[in-house]
Amino acid sequence: MDVLEKKHKELFADGGKPVIIAGPGRVNIIGEHVDYAGGFVLPSAVDREILLAATLRKDNKLKLFSLDYNDGFEVDLGNLVFNSEKRWANYIMGVFFVCKEAGYKFNGANIVFSGNIPQGGGMSSSAALEVAVCYALRLLNGLTFSDIELVKICQKAENRFVGVMCGIMDQFASAMSKAGNLLLIDCRNLDYKLIPADFTGIKIVLADTKKERTLAGSEYNLRREQVTKAAELLGKPLRDISIAEFEANKNKLDPLLQKRARHVVCEIDRTMKAVEALKKNDMTTLGKLLYATHESLKTDYEVSCKELDIMVEIASGVKGVLGSRVMGGGFGGCTITLVKEANVDELKEKILKEYPEKSGKQTEVWVCNLADGVRRIYN
Repeated sequence: MDVLEKKHKELFADGGKPVIIAGPGRVNIIGEHVDYAGGFVLPSAVDREILLAATLRKDNKLKLFSLDYNDGFEVDLGNLVFNSEKRWANYIMGVFFVCKEAGYKFNGANIVFSGNIPQGGGMSSSAALEVAVCYALRLLNGLTFSDIELVKICQKAENRFVGVMCGIMDQFASAMSKAGNLLLIDCRNLDYKLIPADFTGIKIVLADTKKERTLAGSEYNLRREQVTKAAELLGKPLRDISIAEFEANKNKLDPLLQKRARHVVCEIDRTMKAVEALKKNDMTTLGKLLYATHESLKTDYEVSCKELDIMVEIASGVKGVLGSRVMGGGFGGCTITLVKEANVDELKEKILKEYPEKSGKQTEVWVCNLADGVRRIYN
């Protein structure tokens, strides 16, 4: 944090003392590839975050500096356009663009940021940055839009400015989480509940396959189209169809759409079962549900890959592991594993040894805890 403030003072000496905002990364415990079907998801912010130092300008200039990239960028608020060379700046410009489009009145800003959210680590560093920027913009300009509106602004920034058609879960978790809880989000209407989650003695471990997600974009959009088509043929949204109802009507779908719809219907059911398990502090059942989700993403949704399957197989062979699965869009990226704290080192050692042998790729492993959502650190 001292480095952040020092750099801000060096670059913007006349800007005054900055506000410091923390925008956390997130994990999704369960509820994968159902957000765009209006389903339920169960994410939380974690203790990896973007730290941002910001001051208000008197003009319409947006002056940015990324400590991690050691790179700066400057733009006028009247000329916010996608920049193919400074891709990191697009997430910040997108937030200002959407706020301007919505009719909010605000000045420019000086922003310096850095983070310890691994790039490509599946914790959504992009959403963390967007949420931190939007929080700072609201604070510095005395704007009064709600936290839910903040979440919507950040999703629109990524959809419409950056061009990534993400659901709303990432931004929601980064903004609304409370440590010691998971967020049960209804992606249809954005209702949410804090679900107490006693992870005492349990750690969240993310393992990076280092597999390039070359198919992720095109296949993600295809899955969305398939889910929409399946719902049309079944006559109602998949989130409103029970497993029994799906089984009785699945012959209305071709074999491929049956698989896609089965995943969505069953994953929503698993998410609700996970909530019940948490209420009973039944972490064994929660872990089994994670394994079931992985099998569904592998077999029915077909978004896993050899590397992800190897990672889950390695984890399943370690004492104290409760459950493991692919997390996020799939086709590479990370797995999420719930493991007893006493067995974390054993899990890490086994992954770091066996995964390169079996996959031919290196890996990184991160241990996380549940954390609060976006917040002002001081000043």
